[in-house]
Amino acid sequence: MKKSRITASFLLPLGDFILIVGVFILGYWLRHFALSELLENMFGIPSVFRLGLWNYIVSGSVMACMELMMFRTFRVYRQEFGIASVEELSWILRVSFIAVIITFAFTFASRQLMFSRFVLIFAFPTTSIAIYTWHGLFHKFFRWFSLKSGRGIKVAFYGCGSYARVLENYMQKKVSIPYVTAGFITCGSTMDKNSGDVLSFETDLLMFSWMHDNGVDELIITEPELSREDTASLLYNCEQKNISYKLIADISDLVTRTTRVIHMGGITMIESVPPPLSGSSIILKRVFDLLFAVPATIILIPLGFIIAIAIVIDSGFPVFYVQTRLGREHREFRLIKFRSMKVGAHSEKKDLLPEERHELLSKLKMDPRITRVGRFIRKFSMDELPQLLNVLAGSMSLVGPRPHVPEEVKRYSIKHFKKLEVLPGMTGVSQVSGRNDLNYSEMVKLDLYYVDNWSIWMDLSILVMTVPAIFLRRGAY
Repeated sequence: MKKSRITASFLLPLGDFILIVGVFILGYWLRHFALSELLENMFGIPSVFRLGLWNYIVSGSVMACMELMMFRTFRVYRQEFGIASVEELSWILRVSFIAVIITFAFTFASRQLMFSRFVLIFAFPTTSIAIYTWHGLFHKFFRWFSLKSGRGIKVAFYGCGSYARVLENYMQKKVSIPYVTAGFITCGSTMDKNSGDVLSFETDLLMFSWMHDNGVDELIITEPELSREDTASLLYNCEQKNISYKLIADISDLVTRTTRVIHMGGITMIESVPPPLSGSSIILKRVFDLLFAVPATIILIPLGFIIAIAIVIDSGFPVFYVQTRLGREHREFRLIKFRSMKVGAHSEKKDLLPEERHELLSKLKMDPRITRVGRFIRKFSMDELPQLLNVLAGSMSLVGPRPHVPEEVKRYSIKHFKKLEVLPGMTGVSQVSGRNDLNYSEMVKLDLYYVDNWSIWMDLSILVMTVPAIFLRRGAY
């Protein structure tokens, strides 16, 4: 497996380099051949003065080297991200943007004054999407090939509680690394051994002998109540026997603020820090929303009229469905959507959903209350287009946690109230990670992760990923 990972660590950057140089060549062809007449007629940009192809290949190579170095520095080539694709794309976007700026400075410093600015502008989104797509395909093939050839990474879970089960499920379905579960194990009398799929060993020696015999590559310690002495013994034995390990940090239920790990006097501590979306970041996010929402609203007005007419013809008035939601700092606002259900549908919810789900944002796959037009516009999320008005009014953001229903908020724990520190969004992490196919607990975790790790690049990556999520219609009903 180690040889396969070494090969992968070489092939992935090589593909990135080829793609970036290829994008520059494509940009050169578009600017000076395919679109030259159009650009000259529309914008008066002459195509007579131009550099040769070789100059663009050199500049593309410079940009590629910059990106590869920054990918290494910012650990973009790691395969384990907090929320997988969203976080990876956000890093690719920011690195590509910085690389374009550096390449622009390089062309200016080397006096390539005729270098096309179109090519550089074209390179930022195109290289980002191309690299993201290439990474996704490569990781899927690498995972499939590794599992098919029996070269997956064998992991054993020390413990059999909820942490172990959640991690095992996530590692099997979400991450690109080809993990293979060797088993759940315990040692001594520290834990409950009644679970049928848990292997119990009397001593560490027997346990590590079993791991050696079964080719276990990594031990994941998920038992939070393990003593310091037992934990230290496990880690020491892993280091001695060349077995990688991961140890859960059991603080997620203790802290409600954003934290970071610091080192002071040789002691590791956890420090609370201001949330990333505070101060000037709030202004930046608002400007970001307006830059996208204003032109989007103008462009989509004709589509909105068509949807409104279709709703009236299909099921009459009203066209809009307005519902009270809670926004930032518990402020109530009126969320606007195109009506997709028959009038009075909300009162029938109790007859269709189990009692424990009445107060949650629950949806049925075959909901009889949905109209014909409503079923179509829901599939493509067109019922949510009027929420652009909420964004313009400042009660919502383009990207953020799901809008909060007052009845749902009543069931929040102290930890969950963190979601109310930011504006709810039209789209978000959960919408591009499965939408209604996710359970309530998974949605909450994704929303909290977004609040703790927000960046303008994460917002941009979520917007980019929303487009294919809408057309693929995964989890939409």
